[in-house]
Amino acid sequence: MWGRAVFPRSSRIFIGVIFAIVAVTAITVFWPRPPRPSIILVTFDTTRADRLGCYGYPHGLTSAFDEFAKGGVLFERAFAPCPITLPSHATMLTGLYPPEHDLRVNGSGHLSSEIPFLPAILKEHGYDTGAFIAAAPVLGAQFGLSRGFDTYDDAPARLSTRVRPYGGERRDGEEVVTLALDWLQQRTDKPYFCWIHLYDAHGPYDAFADIYQQKFEKEPYDAGVAWEIRQFARVTALLKERGLDSNTLVIVAGDHGEGLNDHGEHEHSMLVYNSTLHVPLVFAGLPECQPGTRVKHAVSLADLMPTVLDILNIKRPDHVSGRSLLAALNGQPIESRDCYAESEMPYFLNRWCPLQTVISEQWKYIESTRPELYNLELDPHETTNLIDTATDERSFMEIKLSELTETFQKTRAEHVELSERDQANLQSLGYVSGGTSAHTDPSVGNRQALIDVKDMVPFIAKFEDAKHIASGERLEEAIALLQEVASGTKDFPLSDARLGDLLAESGRTSEALEVYSSVLERRPDFASVHVKSGRILASLGQFAPAETHFREAVGLTPHDASVHLQLANVLTQEQRFDEAIAEYREALRIAPHAVAANLSLGNLLVRLRRPTEAIACFENAQRYDANNFAVLENLMMVLAQTGQIDKAVTVGSRAIALNPASFESQFNLGIMLVQASRIADGLKHLREAQKLRPSDPRPAQIIQEAELALKGSSR
Repeated sequence: MWGRAVFPRSSRIFIGVIFAIVAVTAITVFWPRPPRPSIILVTFDTTRADRLGCYGYPHGLTSAFDEFAKGGVLFERAFAPCPITLPSHATMLTGLYPPEHDLRVNGSGHLSSEIPFLPAILKEHGYDTGAFIAAAPVLGAQFGLSRGFDTYDDAPARLSTRVRPYGGERRDGEEVVTLALDWLQQRTDKPYFCWIHLYDAHGPYDAFADIYQQKFEKEPYDAGVAWEIRQFARVTALLKERGLDSNTLVIVAGDHGEGLNDHGEHEHSMLVYNSTLHVPLVFAGLPECQPGTRVKHAVSLADLMPTVLDILNIKRPDHVSGRSLLAALNGQPIESRDCYAESEMPYFLNRWCPLQTVISEQWKYIESTRPELYNLELDPHETTNLIDTATDERSFMEIKLSELTETFQKTRAEHVELSERDQANLQSLGYVSGGTSAHTDPSVGNRQALIDVKDMVPFIAKFEDAKHIASGERLEEAIALLQEVASGTKDFPLSDARLGDLLAESGRTSEALEVYSSVLERRPDFASVHVKSGRILASLGQFAPAETHFREAVGLTPHDASVHLQLANVLTQEQRFDEAIAEYREALRIAPHAVAANLSLGNLLVRLRRPTEAIACFENAQRYDANNFAVLENLMMVLAQTGQIDKAVTVGSRAIALNPASFESQFNLGIMLVQASRIADGLKHLREAQKLRPSDPRPAQIIQEAELALKGSSR
């Protein structure tokens, strides 16, 4: 009989330790780890911190956000890296400043695939990911911020019935949140990352009189802020209803502010004062976010990405310029750290001096032709420039800016292909694509010789007024304002180019060409003005000068497929077919999906009796736009010409389903069916053609012949 084993004391201790290790290991292996929390990021576009109640503003309707902020951690001095939408959002999601991710202005490029990106990182760690974007012209998938998202909804408005004085394709916040809530309610067992972008505070402002009556008649900007917060409240209500408000991380950030006439700036993008850089930033919903905490230290939107990864215990990329704010969320002190911001827009648009700024706990230094220095503790509204009196602080802040920028690890943005619609939408919102940043322009020498944007502020104000007047179709008033700008300065080429656009739009093409010519004398590198001049000249049948302009534009923007296409169209008109084909093919090399280029090249190849190549063009266009009537109609005809009647009939039937009112399609398909001995079917389409154009004798003639043939075959 076995007796109980007796172990020495030391052995018993050792065995106990072993059992403890095994027990811990078992718990680690078999006890499920708590799931990572879901995350909702809501970005309030164009929203100043000081227009929210929790930041001290008494006149708005922001109580829903103020209550939310009380339940989390509010950063009193959060700064955007740039007063522009695309660069600022790119910084939030990469932890890098604009010189590093290289998206310096709206419409300027595609985020490099080499840069670690928060949504993609979360996707790799098992998150469902969805984004709901209010303004595709500035945050569309073409700019690279869709990477890592399962759903990236940047479509035009499709649900909202509210008519607003909006420029371009922008969606009401009510629609954006409705789509986001639908997506959120479909999430089940996996954590999710949901980005909701709201654009209601962006100009042109709407007082929302149908909602708020006359409350915001004099301050319509505040109405936009109130409306976006009203929509945000629907998100927090869903979380509370589902019992998820205590384990979902909700982050709210403004991407930049709005001038509202502070420092003479109506809107944003040109200046880097706190009116456009100081933004709301709140974290709430997790135990890590101590309710009622207010952090006084300066922080940057670049800190958002590393903070999220730190909360989730996910390793950060090797390089980020932002820092984790997790300690601050826990109510612990954090060290002071300088923040960087910039605006390349002055140079990008007008060759004025670009701006760079560094913000410390007390001081703010702005580098420009005429630098500025402000003591933010004593002068938070930046009214007294101390650049000539606080000389020691100036030197210190200059060194800080230099040292900070030296830490940047720069990556070049990839080329972005913008359609004419993209470019038109950017322009309608006050932005222009296709310029050059100062850091990439080899012609920039001494920046101190460039115009200081402060000297141009009165003209910028008139330009912005004209932009909104024109969007309301008051063209003559807008033209008069821009003519005042042109009379007052020769150093605002963007304003003059817009004057040319409005003159052309109102049918005053000769005046438009004169204005464009004067712009190009000062800015021969203004590619979009070359393109617009070329279009007008081509429409007037002046193909040789149009070609000159398009060739200049191609030289300036060789990666723009639309410019190669327009040059090819002019060369076709000049009957220089080989050169035209080469330009069409270059456009398609750059943008194989360009339906217009495929269609135009196909039509030229048909004209040159090269039907096999033409068919390839039309079929390629069809791959990218299966319901393009013009493509189907042309493909039907060239298939018929090559004897492929069955395929031609199939394609023609699809064309007629899309546009049954097309006489040519009904007539040609009818003939094909008759020729294919499908006489009854052919007669149906021929009779339809006859109804569409009773005065045309051809359908009646062929109907008569077909009926005789049908009678003959029935005997």
